[in-house]
Amino acid sequence: MPHPRFWWWGLALVLPILIGMPALRQYRPIAMLEQLDLEIQSLAMLLHGRKEPSNDPVIVAIDETSLAVDALLTPEEKSSSPLLQAMGPWPWPRSLQAELAAYVLERGARGVIFNIVFANPSAYGPKDDQQFLDRLAPWRDRITLAADFERNSNDGIEKRNLVLPPWPWPRIGLATLLLSDRGQVRAIPGSNWNERELRSFPGPHPTALAFVANGRPPTREPLGLPFGGPAGDWPTVPAWQLETQPDAVWKDRLVLIGTTAAAMGHHRETPFGPVSGVEVQAVAIAAVADSTGLLPLQAFWEIPLLIGWLTVAGLLLLRARSSRAVVLTTLLLIGLSLLLTGAIWLGFQRWLPQAAVLAGLVLGGGTKATQTWLQESRERNELRRVLERRVSPRLLQRILKEPDRFGTQLGGQHCRCVVLFTDLVGFTRLSSQLKPETLFNLLNAYFDGLAGAVLAENGLLDKFIGDSLMAEFGIPESRGDREEALAAIRAALAMQKSLARLNDQLTAEQRSTLSQGIGMHFGDLIAGNLGSSDRLEFTVIGATVNVASRLEGLTRRFKDYPILISGELFALVDDAVEVVDLGPQAVKGLPEPIKVFGLVRLIG
Repeated sequence: MPHPRFWWWGLALVLPILIGMPALRQYRPIAMLEQLDLEIQSLAMLLHGRKEPSNDPVIVAIDETSLAVDALLTPEEKSSSPLLQAMGPWPWPRSLQAELAAYVLERGARGVIFNIVFANPSAYGPKDDQQFLDRLAPWRDRITLAADFERNSNDGIEKRNLVLPPWPWPRIGLATLLLSDRGQVRAIPGSNWNERELRSFPGPHPTALAFVANGRPPTREPLGLPFGGPAGDWPTVPAWQLETQPDAVWKDRLVLIGTTAAAMGHHRETPFGPVSGVEVQAVAIAAVADSTGLLPLQAFWEIPLLIGWLTVAGLLLLRARSSRAVVLTTLLLIGLSLLLTGAIWLGFQRWLPQAAVLAGLVLGGGTKATQTWLQESRERNELRRVLERRVSPRLLQRILKEPDRFGTQLGGQHCRCVVLFTDLVGFTRLSSQLKPETLFNLLNAYFDGLAGAVLAENGLLDKFIGDSLMAEFGIPESRGDREEALAAIRAALAMQKSLARLNDQLTAEQRSTLSQGIGMHFGDLIAGNLGSSDRLEFTVIGATVNVASRLEGLTRRFKDYPILISGELFALVDDAVEVVDLGPQAVKGLPEPIKVFGLVRLIG
C-alpha cells in the first residue's frame, strides 16, 4: 500500500474540483477558477472556429454611413425618401427610429427589438415621444424596448441604477449582459442574477432582452453566449439602405435595431475581438431561440459525473508507478477531460467546471509526479550505493534507467544464476610469512584482477571474505541462462590469466607465487538486501551458494583442475567447453553426490 504521504496527491486532485462545483460555489471563493473557466470557453469557441450565423434576427444597423447621409448624399438623392431626409448625426429623432421599425413590420417582420435604451424624454421634445408611441401603437405587442442596469463606484460608494423607458410598454427587456473580469461579454443574466441585483428596485423587474424577444422564461443560471465569428458576421442591413431591400428580407423574421458605428462606443469584447453591442444581442437572441446557449450541468448530473471522473482519474494515477508514467497519465487525463467537456458542450450545450477539473489534474498529477520522482531518486541512490562498486559501469547505467525493474529485487526475489567462488590456496601459510602491508598490497593486486574479470563480463561482485571472492552472473539482470554461464566461464578463465601475470611479477621479484581454486554452480537462489536496519548488503542465499563453495573446496583434491563446474552448469554450455568428467562427488550439505567437471578451456 502506498505510504500515507503519497495520498497528498489525491487531496490535491480532489480539492479544486470540489471547490469548482457550481453546486457548491455559493460556499467558496472561487473567482479565479470561474475566470479560468471563461477563458477556456473563449478558447473553445476560437478552436471550434466560425460557424454560420442564424438567419434570425436580422440587424438594421445605424452605422457610420447612416450617420453621415447629409455629407454623402445630395438633396436630389434624398428627395425620394423621407427616411433618408430625416437621417443625420446622432441622436436621431425617436419618430425616425419608429419609422424604421414600422417599415419592416409593414413588410412582414415577426417582431422588432430595439437595442437602444430610451433613458430620458426625447431631446426633440414631447411631440417626438408621442409620435414614436403613436406610430408603433399597432404593433405594441410585437416590439421589445431595452432597459439597462448600471453599477458605478465613486469614492468607495457603489451606486446602482435601473434605466427604463420613460413610458409604459408591454415588452421591456434588460439589455445588460454579463462580462468576465477581462471585460469580455460572456453570458445572458438568468433569473438568479435578476433576483440578486434588482431586488432593491420596485418591480416588476425586466428579464433579459433575449428571453423577452423570444417570449421565453429566463433560465435560472446565466446562459453562456456561443459566439461563432468576428464583427460583421451577422446578417445586417445598414439603415440608409433599408428601403432598397426586398420584402423577403423581413418576412417572418425578428429585426434588431441598434448602432454599429464605432464612434458610438457600444462595442464589446468577445473571443473573436470587438463586436458591436447590437451584434452581441443578436447572438444572445439566437442562442435563446435555437437553444444553443451554454448552461452549467444540473447538480444531479454534474456531481455524479465529477465523482465518476475523479474515481477514474485517481485509479489511473494510482496505477502509474513512475514519474514519467504519472506525467503521461496526467496529460492523457487532461486530453480526455477536454474531449468530454467538448462533447457535452457540442452535444448538450452544457458546460462542466473545466477549470476546476484541469486544476485538480495538474495539481494532483504534479504532486504525485513530484513525490514519485523523489521516491525514484531515493531508490536510484540506494541502487547506486548498493551496486556501483559491484557491477560494471555499463550495467549500472542500465539499472539506474529502470529503477522500478531492479529496485524490486532489493526486497528479495527468486532467480536463477551462476555463483562463482574463488579462494587462494595456502593463504594461511602465506599470511604468516608476510608483513601486513605487503600482504594487503598483494591481496589488492590479486583482487584487482579478479574484480576486473567479473565486471568485464557484467557479473556482480558479491563479497570479499579474506582471500575469497564470491560473484554471481545473472543478477540483477539476466541475459539468459546460457549466456550467463558462458560469461561466468570466461570470467573464471580470465581470473587464471590475471593470476598468471601476477605470478610472473612475483617470480621476477623472487617471491612465492600464488595458486587459486574456483568453483561454479548454476541453480536457484534468493537475491536481495540482507542485514540489520543499520547495515544492509545485497547478496544471495540458497543451496546454489553452498554448492559453489564446496566445489571450490574440491579443487584441493583435484590439483590439476583449478576450475571445477557442476553438471547443471555444464549442461548449459556442453558444446562450448572442453572439460574432464571427474564423476559424481559427495558434497557436504547435499544428500546425493553431484556431477563435477574440471574445466580445461572454451572451444572456439
